[in-house]
Amino acid sequence: MSTQQWRPGRRVIICGGSPGAVSAGLAFLSRGFDVRIYEKQPECKAIGGAVLLSTPVMSILRSNGIDISQWGEYVVTYFKNGKGDVRTKLPFSPMVEKQMGIKGWHRGILRSSAFRQMLDLVPKGVIHTGHEFESYTGMDDGVQIRFTNGQSIEGDVLVGADGIRSSVSRQAFGDPGLFHTGIRLYLAWCD
Repeated sequence: MSTQQWRPGRRVIICGGSPGAVSAGLAFLSRGFDVRIYEKQPECKAIGGAVLLSTPVMSILRSNGIDISQWGEYVVTYFKNGKGDVRTKLPFSPMVEKQMGIKGWHRGILRSSAFRQMLDLVPKGVIHTGHEFESYTGMDDGVQIRFTNGQSIEGDVLVGADGIRSSVSRQAFGDPGLFHTGIRLYLAWCD
């Protein structure tokens, strides 16, 4: 069990242990909320290779205590059609660069490197692995979460960060009817 405080009115339960879940957890923690992150896998780890992060995302991560100063140079992002012709190029915004103090619009980074920095900032006792979401029940003063391992917890806020096929979202909004469209995006890091 967590040694972290669990104060009524401040209890945030996050289902999922992805970079997005951990980022949300860090944001809640920095604002004085009590947070517990529940991940179904035996450990929280990033999947995939590289990720392209935009300036607003980097600004949020920086505000949560992540050191982005060593995240390499910005990249120019553009999309080509099947013939190789450039269809669109994502321009930089000088106003955004100035306001956020981050040059460029995107940076490519290894997902695991960024996620390791995030996990290093999470206090002990916040992340609980081996907890797969089963269902939730809304109550007058909060929400009760049940896990497939038979455990449950009550909190004030539930954040469903359990992936694109989120069980939390499915219970709240129904089956999203996701299907593969055949689009693939590739990211390359070039000197």
